[in-house]
This record gives sequence, structure tokens and C-alpha cells, in this order.
Amino acid sequence: MKLRQRMRAIAAPRHEFRSEPVKVVVLAAIVLTLLAVTWRVAFPWPFRAADNTSAFSPQQFLEPIKYLSSDELRGRGNGTPELDKAAHYIADHFRADGLKPAGDDGGYLQHYQVTVGAELGKGNSFSAEFAGTHQALVLNQDYVPLSFSEDGHFRGEVVFAGYGITAPDVHYDDYQAIDAKGKFVLVLRHYPEESDPKSAGVQLATRADMVSKSINARNHGAIGMILVDDTANHPGEPDSLIRFGELAGPDALSIAAVQVTSSLADEWLKASGHTLADLTGAINKDLSSHSFGLTSSPVLVLDVDVERIRKPESNVIAILPGSDPALASQCLVIGAHYDHLGLGDQHSLAPSQIGQIHHGADDNASGTSAVLEIAAYFAHRNPPPRHTMIFVNFAGEELGLLGSSYYTEHPPAACPISQTFAMINMDMVGRIRDNRLYVGGTGTSPGFQKLVDNANRSDAEAHFALSLSASGYGASDHTSFTIKSVPILFFFSGLHSDYHKPSDTWDKIDAAAGARVAELVADTAVALDNLNERPQYVRVAEPAPSAAGGGSGYGPYFGSIPDFGQVEHGGVKFGDVRDGSPAARAGFKAGDVLIDFGGMKIDNLYDFTYALRAHKPGDKVMVTVLRDGKKVTNEVTLEVRK
Repeated sequence: MKLRQRMRAIAAPRHEFRSEPVKVVVLAAIVLTLLAVTWRVAFPWPFRAADNTSAFSPQQFLEPIKYLSSDELRGRGNGTPELDKAAHYIADHFRADGLKPAGDDGGYLQHYQVTVGAELGKGNSFSAEFAGTHQALVLNQDYVPLSFSEDGHFRGEVVFAGYGITAPDVHYDDYQAIDAKGKFVLVLRHYPEESDPKSAGVQLATRADMVSKSINARNHGAIGMILVDDTANHPGEPDSLIRFGELAGPDALSIAAVQVTSSLADEWLKASGHTLADLTGAINKDLSSHSFGLTSSPVLVLDVDVERIRKPESNVIAILPGSDPALASQCLVIGAHYDHLGLGDQHSLAPSQIGQIHHGADDNASGTSAVLEIAAYFAHRNPPPRHTMIFVNFAGEELGLLGSSYYTEHPPAACPISQTFAMINMDMVGRIRDNRLYVGGTGTSPGFQKLVDNANRSDAEAHFALSLSASGYGASDHTSFTIKSVPILFFFSGLHSDYHKPSDTWDKIDAAAGARVAELVADTAVALDNLNERPQYVRVAEPAPSAAGGGSGYGPYFGSIPDFGQVEHGGVKFGDVRDGSPAARAGFKAGDVLIDFGGMKIDNLYDFTYALRAHKPGDKVMVTVLRDGKKVTNEVTLEVRK
């Protein structure tokens, strides 16, 4: 048991311990001294003992996970006081192990701002004027703005635009018979025939999300999209509004976007002799267009006031200076993210349980704990590391690798990215199954696969069955370093049924296996530290992403990788461009900012995704980027995803 654990066992948590009266501190110190001899024999310091017993125990691995995933920390959501509490807990661990701070102003925390959500302002109002009457709508009862709606004042007539989908590749277009310019479009949720998985309508599923429908409405000149439930496709379900903030989306889409109740929409359609039910049935019957301008259309007057919530976040960074004067200027970064979903958000895979604590024990209290244990190992190891080591826990990963992206743009003065020779990332390492451990990045430097294999074989009884991947990219913080041409290794124990759900709790952690992962990573780090020559970075020949890979499988293959740290609006910055991809062959580079794709203006990543889905493999598309402030336009031939 390490010193910091003994302190917690005897006294209050460290921040409380320091505020106790002097006599209590003195008494605790005496007790620590008396117990040290016995406990040091029973619980060796965190390095491999003379009898070759492991420095990493299940108890040491599980302790931080229990706290970080406790109800007290309420899921460590970004922008919450509980995430701040977790940051200070991590910093206290680093401090107790004697590691020096490497954050801002001489502390352990590196601060930055993130957009963590939105809330309704006081200026929201909505009314309908028709047939000489004025109908005032009630917020959260008759209508609700969507969180990605543009702010402002909007006034216009209404046209019905079916499901709001344009898909020329399958000869479907809800806008073909209407003029939406300067008007509100009334659109149904979901897509035609969605209850029949064998129907032709399933081809429209990838265009059916609400952000895509809003972008399509904007591209057709509409000033606003009025969303309504397709209740005819869901008999027996309530006619209810989406809870504000429940949907993911950009900060604003340059179009008003609200939802109204189905009963209200039926009132507006009555003068035209239609109902939502008969229109839904007609479209579902043969996927034909039934869009039209409403007879005696109401004039809608809408004011939207959505306030973006920006809050401070912190990476937690500690440094262990290298002992070899010839190598100390080179740094090894060992990291993991410590944020999670709080009470659940649009990323929750248990949407009916949003509002409950999403504990995040495996994702990623497990990786956070491993960083703490490895940091303690090296802090007390003899001999000390030759290279400088940076231990960092990132926030903002669940929002899109924001913490690691900020770190790579603003590294500690003692460890610039140009001097970072490798990065090790751990994300979800606490739920080993069948002794299988996944390791990515083994192709990002020539000797990495052998190095990991040797470290894994160093303990014949505890070695893992490894699944290796050469790629340096992935949906975790190591990608931010790959983009900067830093060799990486990524350790991951695999997904499970509790991922992004409240049920990801500490009691399901395999602490013994998790401690073994921490030991393997530490042994790997020792091997890296023993290198006399800096590892060579290799750009791995990345295959086109698989179409089975979730959202990345939508549409044809282009080959850019977005800069997840980009915060300004007006285009999509390329963090990197995959070698051999259509984008690379057309001459596009990392750092380019995409502003136009096939004639569609690109303001954000959602616009880009929509524009890409509108094409098919083999299409030739004119693409414009900004490079050093100048426009560069090249033709790209899109490819099929492999």
C-alpha cells in the first residue's frame, strides 16, 4: 500500500487533512511512522520487488476507480463541479507521489474553455397568424427550439416537405415540387416505411437525423424547419416534444429549428384538406412526393433565444524530469481521459435513463487509475527514468478529444510536441475478457510491435493474448498525437454492454486484470525509456474505413481527418489527410480548411458529413479549401469504403 493510501486510511482525504489542527497532523504523522515498518513489508513500494512480485495490485488499481465512478462524482460530466473535483483528486495523487506540476501557473491543471451544452434564454416566443386569428404557442407545451437552432427573429409562411429528405441516388426528394425559399418547412421525423426493415425506405435512414434535415432545409433556402412527430408510424406513442438539449448538433446551423406537437400541425393542415396521418400513409405507400404549400398558410412569427454554455475544463498534468542529461529533453507522454457523460447526454446508449448517473467506471476511470499507478511506479522506481515523463489525464474526450487536442497545441514548456518521442494512451482497460487486450499504434514506429510483444512476454504467467493494430488513429486521445506525427501505443480492453450506460459501475471491473494492464504499460514504458535513439514516426498506410464502423460508414470515402481541437466556425480544418486517399491524391493537406464541397457551403463538420452523404463512390466533386488564407480548388474522385 502506497503512502497516499495509508494517509487516506488513517486520516480524512488530503484536502481535508491539510486543514486539520496541527495536533491532529502531528498525531497522524506519528501513527504513520509507527506503522511504516510493518506496512512497507506487507505492501511494497510501487516498483518490482526483489522477489519479483508485481508492483501493481488489484487494490491499488480499484481504489481510484471506486471514487471516480462513485455517486458523489455524478458521472464526471464535462463542465460540472464533479469533474473539477475529480481533477483535484488526480492532482492530489500526483502531489502525494512527489511528481512536479506541469499545468498553468505552477499548478497541475491546464485550463481551457469548452462548449458543454445550451439552455433556453428568456427571449423565446412563437405565434401563428391565420384566418384573422392570432395563436400564441406555449414553450415546452406546444413547441420547443432544438439546441442547434440559429438565434434570431423569423417570419414566413409554411410549406409541407414530407420527411425533409433529398436523396437523388435513390430517386427520392421531398423538395422537388415546392419552393421553400424564405419559408418554414414542416417536416416529419424519421423516414418512410421505417417499421419495415426490408422496405426501400431504409435507404433513407442515413439522411433521417434532425441535423441533416435542418441542413437540407437550409440548402433549399428555408428560413426555418418545423419538426413534427410521425405519429402515424408509431401508433399508441404519445405526441410529445423532444426535451431541450437532448440532441447533438453544432452550435448553430444558420436556420431556425423547432419542434411542434402533431395536434398543432394538424390544425395548420386542416384548411388544405390533409392530416399528418394521410400524408404519412401516402408517402409510405410508394415513396412519392406529397409536399405542397399550405392553403391559407399561417404566417409563423418565431423568436429563438438559445444560450451556449461555455465552461472551463482542465487537463491534469504532472512531470517527472529525466535523469540522463543526454536524453532528458525528450519526453514520453502517458495519458488517459477522466471525463465521462455525467447524468447522460446525447452520447448515452441508454436514452431512457438520461438523468441517471452514468458512472463511467471502465470508461474511463480505469484508464485514469492506470495512469496514477504508473506515475507512482516511476516516481519511486530506482533507477529513475532517463527520459522526461509526462503523466496527463485529459478532460473533454467525450466531447471530441478536446483536452488532448488542446494539450498538443499548448504542451508544457518542458515537453514541446517536437520533443515528444512517444505517447501511450489507455481508454477502458478494466474489463478484460478471455484474456484479450487490444493494442493499437504498433505500426507507428518500426520497433513498436516487437517492443510490446517482449513486454508482454516478460511475465509468462500474466501475459495477455494481444490483438494488434498498426493504425495510430481511433476514437480516443492518441489520435491528437498521431496528427502531430508522434508515435503512439493505445491499450484497450474492448467494448461491453455497459458502455455509455449508468450500469458501467466499479463492481464490474476486473481489478486483477486491470492491474496487469497497468504493469504491461509500465514495462512498455521502461522499454521505451531504455532506447538510446528516438523512435522513428511512420505514417501507417490507413485503409478506407469500414462501412460497418458506425457513422464513419455513411457515404463514400474522402480521406480527411478533422482537427478535433478546432473551435472557430466557418469551415472544417483537416487535422490530417490519409495517405493514398482521394483527398490526398487531389493534393489536400493537413491544415487545410474545407469551405465548399460539391457546391455546398461548409460551416462545420455536420455540413461536411451531409455533403459527403449526398454523393456516391465514383462521383467527381469540386472541393475548395483555404490554405494560408488563399482558396485552393481541386477535383476529387470519391471512392467506395472498404
